[in-house]
Amino acid sequence: MKIVILATLVCAASLQAQIAQPRIPVADQKVTDQQAGQIFKALRAINFEAKKVVFPIYSGRQRVAYGISIGENRLLTKASEVAQRRMIFTENRQQESLSARIVGIYPDHDLAVLNVPGLQAPAAKWADAEKLAEGAFLTAIRSDGEAVAMGVLSVRERSLKSTDQGFLGIEMDTLELESGVRVRRVVPASAAAEVGIRGGDVITKIAGEEVSGFYEVSTKLRRLRSGEQPEIEFLRAGVSRKVRPKLKGREIEEEGSQRLDRMDKMSGSQSRVRGDFGNVIQSDMELEASDVGLPVVDLEGRIVGIVIARAGRISTLILPGDDVADALAGEPEPFVAEGRVTRRRTLPDEARRERMRRMTEDLQRALRRK
Repeated sequence: MKIVILATLVCAASLQAQIAQPRIPVADQKVTDQQAGQIFKALRAINFEAKKVVFPIYSGRQRVAYGISIGENRLLTKASEVAQRRMIFTENRQQESLSARIVGIYPDHDLAVLNVPGLQAPAAKWADAEKLAEGAFLTAIRSDGEAVAMGVLSVRERSLKSTDQGFLGIEMDTLELESGVRVRRVVPASAAAEVGIRGGDVITKIAGEEVSGFYEVSTKLRRLRSGEQPEIEFLRAGVSRKVRPKLKGREIEEEGSQRLDRMDKMSGSQSRVRGDFGNVIQSDMELEASDVGLPVVDLEGRIVGIVIARAGRISTLILPGDDVADALAGEPEPFVAEGRVTRRRTLPDEARRERMRRMTEDLQRALRRK
């Protein structure tokens, strides 16, 4: 028995030694500590500044969005999420309900201006997002100062308008390869078709940069504009080829991946309007559609944008802060609520006459049957 116990202890000690956490080199630990300190310092600044200007927006018992204060008892939020709501309201810092009313819209940005009598909050200060580098740390802050989500800038400023975007015209296989991504299908008459790319080809480089995996290729293609001619390198039967397709606009329709669409829908709600914006940046923050309107801040605590759409599983679209400021410099368009079709109520006398008529007809039919 003693021998068995001793052997067990020896094995346990050996196993513990094998699974012990590896020690981080001192130099690396200093860098890690410095980075962590910067993040937490920035988050404290974010909690202090951004939470002052963000408020939840409700319709009934459901939160439908957030709004950012722009001063003078007004909030800025996403128009398509509130325009069809019958009654909307927000809560102040004392958790008192304040009614809200849409007084104007910026249709090009899908933004709405709400008038909220009694709301006391400073106006948000918008920062320029143009200088943000890909990989920059971003976070979305709610009204209690907590971060709803954190992520990085995955795609810099770009237009989503069909006239601006460049499309290669391929459907990619989502299965991971060691390098590159396999082309599943080529859209007829597309830029890819014109230079001879075929289904089964494996794209390995775009504009001289190696690519691996669907998301990396998709991200690089999204940066390109209509009319550009990036060098595309691909493998066919083990032979490397290079082409320079001239990218076309949205008139060439690309079919999305059904598998990715299912993944996006399963991972959470999507915004009603999630495209055709003139200029957005993209992050991998995972949010819900009801999180639109949140302020997005960088590591310096600057409000660099507003969440405008949840477009996919790891695709959050953000209107850059400088674009928001430019829009606010002009007057919004008047908001006209769409009329609701209401049923005409039957007057009591009309109802009685209608019932009497039906009863008389029923009686006549009964008499004829006899």
